[in-house]
Amino acid sequence: MKKIGLTGGIGSGKTTASKIFQIMGVPIYNSDIIAKKILKTNISVKKNIIKNFGKQVLTNNKLDNKKIASLIFEKEDKLKIINSIIHPLVKKDFSNWCKKQKNTYIIKESALMFTSSAYEELDYIIFTKCPLNLRLKRIISRDQKNKKEIFSIMKNQSSDIFLEKKCDYIIQNDEKSSLLKQVLKLHEIFIK
Repeated sequence: MKKIGLTGGIGSGKTTASKIFQIMGVPIYNSDIIAKKILKTNISVKKNIIKNFGKQVLTNNKLDNKKIASLIFEKEDKLKIINSIIHPLVKKDFSNWCKKQKNTYIIKESALMFTSSAYEELDYIIFTKCPLNLRLKRIISRDQKNKKEIFSIMKNQSSDIFLEKKCDYIIQNDEKSSLLKQVLKLHEIFIK
């Protein structure tokens, strides 16, 4: 079974591309969703985060993703701490998930493909590339974030230049090129 990574910065269209793969029957592993699930449900993660960040990250005795995000996207050292807590658990979960899959290939969607070293366990990586102005428009509309918040997230993600060099395939998600055609073309490559 081939393991294919799908990456790109916030608002680049990773999830839209992965939904197209999923419609074609390809199993999708969304690292971001799993990381959030681990944050919500894993008691030892909660204790470790409180130990490192204090009770200020809690609301009604539950981890508050917005409070955590505001801390980690402002300070790189805090992001490294949270990644060191979450990434090993996501990696283990992905490994267990892969054992249950029977497809020719699977997709692992992750914005932090290279930050988390998730790329090491993959055969190929697709970069979903999108112009900055379009990404900003999408994120502001979708997440109701302001430009300052968006840029604080983007500065902690791999740059487009880096991703272009590191990834095996590029999907242009610029509203000029057909996303569907590009995904179908890659699907034909991966099923061989």
